[in-house]
Amino acid sequence: MGHPDLIARRRALGAIAVLALAAALLLGGPRAAAASPPGPSTLSTGFVDDGLFQLPGPTADLHWLGDAESLASNWVRLTADWQAIAYKHVRGAAAANPANPGYYWPLLDEAIRAAAATHQHVLMMIYAAPTWAEGPHRPPGALNWEPNATDYGAFVRAVATRYSGHYPDPLNPGHDFPAVTTFQIWNEPNEPVSLSPQWTRVRRGVYTPASPGIYRRLLNTGYANIKAVQPHAYVLAAGTAPYGDPPGGLREPPLVFDRALLCLNGPALKRERCPDPAHFDAFDDHPYALNPLIHALDPDDTSVPDVHKVIHLLAVARRDRTLAPVGPKAMWVTELDWGSNPPDRTQGSLDLQRRYLDYALYELWRQNVSHVLWFELADPGPGLNVFSGAGVYFQNGQPKPSAQAFHFPFIAVPSGGHGHGLIVWGRAPAAGAVTIENGNGHTWQPQLTLTTTPGGIFYGHVPLRPHLILRAVQGTLASPGWRAVSSPNAA
Repeated sequence: MGHPDLIARRRALGAIAVLALAAALLLGGPRAAAASPPGPSTLSTGFVDDGLFQLPGPTADLHWLGDAESLASNWVRLTADWQAIAYKHVRGAAAANPANPGYYWPLLDEAIRAAAATHQHVLMMIYAAPTWAEGPHRPPGALNWEPNATDYGAFVRAVATRYSGHYPDPLNPGHDFPAVTTFQIWNEPNEPVSLSPQWTRVRRGVYTPASPGIYRRLLNTGYANIKAVQPHAYVLAAGTAPYGDPPGGLREPPLVFDRALLCLNGPALKRERCPDPAHFDAFDDHPYALNPLIHALDPDDTSVPDVHKVIHLLAVARRDRTLAPVGPKAMWVTELDWGSNPPDRTQGSLDLQRRYLDYALYELWRQNVSHVLWFELADPGPGLNVFSGAGVYFQNGQPKPSAQAFHFPFIAVPSGGHGHGLIVWGRAPAAGAVTIENGNGHTWQPQLTLTTTPGGIFYGHVPLRPHLILRAVQGTLASPGWRAVSSPNAA
């Protein structure tokens, strides 16, 4: 997309149709228009923050996961780091046994216990090849070079077995580990730091994608081993990084990678021979962007408003049977953030971070994304500047305005082609009635009441003027105020 700061940052690392949204104005004004939401009836949210959620010692884990729970987070992504856990050469049939003495589990065990104690569903991402499991002829400096799919599958089976809900917890005699039933195979495989090589040189100046084929073998082997242990487990494909380079460059654009993975050739999506289609239950994308309104400049990159292009690819692959098993595939976004100033002077204000978070959740929901995970919960400590300011908490644990927005997201924007008035959208902390209020930040007056879906989503076209400052209220809880303009950049 051509944003150097963002590129550098990424390199471093129905039953329910809607309950009537018609609502009576509390003071006897006109009625809000009934509307059918364009997105799903629910939106699940959570956090990714290995530095906090997988710290040594249960106190730190529970403290930060408790903060996530207080913001209505119901998902956390944890990393089963193959390279760190398999600290010895663990190969062959013995590698599928989690009791193998070559494995070191305590940090991940503790994170699993803490997540269960704070009512968080775990997305277990299994990632990072030990050097002994990489392919031959690895160039100097290459990372995750052609990981051996058989070795990876054995480790995946060990993880799925240990956290199946039927494996004894050595620190709690008589009890098993909490069950993990949702897994993710690898992370950002279109980035050379995560998987290499990215390209194969066919002849001078001509390159074809290499990483999708390597990744498909990891994905299908991982999928088969998880399902062998937990037949009803849910398996996500890896989230792709949002930006790429021309053929032969460092990275593959996400849509170039996805097309090759799904055996679809070129922008026309022509079906290719696909004897071993990619196996997964849900797909993932990481649409980092300078703001949640702008499209990626390159049509093969993905910013927040471009996720629908990935969903279209999935629909074509499903039609052409170049994915497996055939059936609907949910769309997740397991990494997204914007930094804030403070602490990072190069980022936007605290309030701008909050508005970007609100608007991105709406935009992704509108494209039918079912889960969004924010990266990270709290700002990293001094010297950890890759995602400086990205947390919804400061490093000292104080909440930012974005924490309130995460708990109770809400936006109000002009209807545009829908006629006069505003579109209001949000996700309430609980299902039920939500009151929309108008105010100046100090005093607030109720304007109308909307009814949420059972998943807490409310959406409506309402006869209110632009430029009002609105908020949503449910019981004693309130969203941040939102000035009803078309851009989150406008204060």
